[in-house]
Amino acid sequence: MTDTLHRPSILTISDEWAPTRGGVSQFNRRFAIALAEQGYPTACLVQDATPIEREDARAHHVTLFTAVRIPSGPDLSVRVQDVVDWRPDIIIGHDVVSGKIAWIHAHCYVETAALGYVAHTAPSQNEPYKHVDAAARVSDREREMREIAADATIVAAVGPLLTRRTKAVVGDLPPGVLRLDPGLDVLAGDARRSPPANPIVLMLSRTTHIEPKGIDIAASAIAGLRVAHGRPLPELRIRGAHGERCDSLRGQLVQRFGVARDRLDVRAYSADPAEIANDLRQAALYVMPSRVEGFGLAGLEAIGLGTPVLISDRSGLAELVVHHLGRLAEPMIVRVCDDLERDTANWRAAIERTMDNLDAAFDYAHDVRTRLAGVLRWDLAVHTLMSGFAARRPDHPAGVLG
Repeated sequence: MTDTLHRPSILTISDEWAPTRGGVSQFNRRFAIALAEQGYPTACLVQDATPIEREDARAHHVTLFTAVRIPSGPDLSVRVQDVVDWRPDIIIGHDVVSGKIAWIHAHCYVETAALGYVAHTAPSQNEPYKHVDAAARVSDREREMREIAADATIVAAVGPLLTRRTKAVVGDLPPGVLRLDPGLDVLAGDARRSPPANPIVLMLSRTTHIEPKGIDIAASAIAGLRVAHGRPLPELRIRGAHGERCDSLRGQLVQRFGVARDRLDVRAYSADPAEIANDLRQAALYVMPSRVEGFGLAGLEAIGLGTPVLISDRSGLAELVVHHLGRLAEPMIVRVCDDLERDTANWRAAIERTMDNLDAAFDYAHDVRTRLAGVLRWDLAVHTLMSGFAARRPDHPAGVLG
C-alpha cells in the first residue's frame, strides 16, 4: 500500500460500471475495486449510472462520475467539471472503448495526469470476423493504438496473448508493454463443489458475435451429444442476448443446428454479478469455444467458482493457464481450427468426456482453482501497473509508491 500522504489518485474511464457489454467493463470494474482496496483514491467516469450501480461503487470505495449529457446523449469525451476538480494523477483508458477518451481527458482537461492505455483486443484477430472491410479497419485500429501509445506513460495488455500482440503493434512506444493478469476471485474456504443434478453446459457470451465466440460450435456440438444410458442429456444455456432477441436467436440456432428445443436455453445478458455466479454454480460445465478471444474473463470467473471449464486454445486464458500449470492445463483446453465440422467433432468429444465423469471433472476443477488462486491475484495486477508508472515517471505523484 502507498504512503498515506502520497497516494496517486486514479480515474478509469469505461462506457459502464455494471458489465452489461462484456469483458472490458467487467475488467474495469474489478480492477477499479482492486485499486481502491490497495489504498488508491479511485474514481470511474461512465456514461450513466443507476442508483444500484452508484451504491455498488460506493460500497467498494470507488467514486462514480457520469458523462455530460448533450442533445445526442451522454458523451464521455466532453469535459466534466467534477473530474477536473477531483484532479486525478493517473487516467486509464481501455482499448477502443475509452482509449481515445482517456487521451482527451489527460491532454485537454487534466494536463498534469499521467495516461495509461490498456489493450483488450488484437485488431488483426477480431476485425476479420466482424466486418467485410477488415483490412482497412485493422489498419485504422492499429494506427490509433500507436498514436495513443506514443503519448501514454504506460501501455498494458490483459494476459499473455494480448501483451505479445500489442507489443507487435506499438513497438517501443513507450518502452515495453506491461502484462496485466486478471485475478482469480476465490472465497476463502471454498470447498470442492459437487456436480449438479441437472447437467447444464453454460456459455456467457455476447450473442451478436456468434462466429468469434463460437456459439455455432457449441450449439452444433450439443445437438449430436451422446451420454451413457440412463443419464440425462445436457442442455446448452447461453447467457448474453439482448432481451428482445432471446427467442429469435433460440429459434435460429434450433433450425440451423437441429438442437432440440428443450435442450437450448437463451437468456438475456445480466449485469448482476450474483445472477452470473448463480449460472456458473448451476452449470456442470462452462464452455468457451471462441475462434478469437483476447483473454476470456468469464472463463476465469468459472474457474474461480470451481466449475469445470473447456476453453479454446485460441484464447489468452488458455495461454495463461498453460503458463502457470504446464501440462496439468491440457484437459481444459480444446483446439479450434475454424472449420465448423472439425471443431464440432473436437468439442463434442471433449464435452462427452467431461460429462461422462463429472465427479472427476469437479475434482480437477477444484485442484486447478487451488493452484491458480495464489498466483492470479488482483493486488498483483495493481502492483504491476503502479510499479510501471513509478519506473516511467518517478518524479510524478503516480511514481510515489511508498
